[in-house]
Amino acid sequence: MTKKALKEFLDRKVDQYNQPFFIKDDPISIPHQFSKKQDIEIAGFFAAIFSWGNRTTIINKSKEL
Repeated sequence: MTKKALKEFLDRKVDQYNQPFFIKDDPISIPHQFSKKQDIEIAGFFAAIFSWGNRTTIINKSKEL
């Protein structure tokens, strides 16, 4: 894959996933539930640790913390 083709592919993925509606059903929703910077960082860290597999399970397990 050329650099140009890779850039076009990645740009399409950004357009596809960098949307507010995507947050609701994604582990990135966990840090969005906090307002303090420290809490956002910790929530994002744990959500990232669990981020392997089914998105619904990841979100539920992150909320249990």
